Amino acid sequence: MKIIRFTTVVILASISVSSVLAADDMQAARAKYSELAAKVRAGDSGVDWKALRVAAAIGEVGSGSEDFKNIENGYSALNEGRFEESLKFGREVEDHNIADVDAHYLAWRSLVGLGREGEADKERVLLAALLQSITDSGDGKSVKTAWFATTIRETYLYMGSVLNVQLQEHRTWKQDGHYYDVVAAKDKDGKQMILWFNADTEMHRQMAAGERAMHK
Repeated sequence: MKIIRFTTVVILASISVSSVLAADDMQAARAKYSELAAKVRAGDSGVDWKALRVAAAIGEVGSGSEDFKNIENGYSALNEGRFEESLKFGREVEDHNIADVDAHYLAWRSLVGLGREGEADKERVLLAALLQSITDSGDGKSVKTAWFATTIRETYLYMGSVLNVQLQEHRTWKQDGHYYDVVAAKDKDGKQMILWFNADTEMHRQMAAGERAMHK
């Protein structure tokens, strides 16, 4: 059993995966994402939301750093009450990746701010379904019952919007070939707690990206 701080450089330097396998995984994931995303856009709420999230992460759908920047800009606009602008940022990321929880959160909060309740409710339903698929995966109390999150951003949004807790420390724990985000947090009453999230998908994505970079 090994505990390490979450440091991408260290992880990518010490672990490698087959570049061929990573490429195959990415292609399969993108195909799966396209199939599930099309159903969601057509109004199907009965899809496997966890599978959608995993496919989006492994397939690296979206625009990567551009989407991350849009999310950051979107939150800045939202916090300043510039709802049209924050909605634009959220929608742009959604167009790239319908499994992005931050994009739906931005769109939902922006639409509420704009008084467009009908559209806001649709965003809330999608966001709730994505977050519920994390809730259904465990209880976050131990390594055996860790919640399954596919990205760091999912973990942080889940903590803030569902659990309503404040991050204090974040580490990565490796056990039995799996990776876990171990988060020290406290609730609004100051109660301390340790939360567990399965981080295999995020690690897989990072390792695959590092391997591809090494083989360019």
